[in-house]
Amino acid sequence: MTWVSPEDEVAMRLAAARLKASHPEADAAIVDTLVVGAYDELRDAKVRTFVPFLTERRARPRLELPSPDARPAPES
Repeated sequence: MTWVSPEDEVAMRLAAARLKASHPEADAAIVDTLVVGAYDELRDAKVRTFVPFLTERRARPRLELPSPDARPAPES
């Protein structure tokens, strides 16, 4: 991850906290990783105003994907 402004760091922590609250079953480290990954995808955005919102919006659907462990085993 590249340098993060203090404002963006606070926004990422708040986004991660909201995601953790809405998905208490999710591993906290995975939520943090998804938020950081989503932020990294937006790091070159020219307009920074909505980066925190878009970061959370990108991380949420990834969090809602079923984990490989939760998928049913293929039938043989």
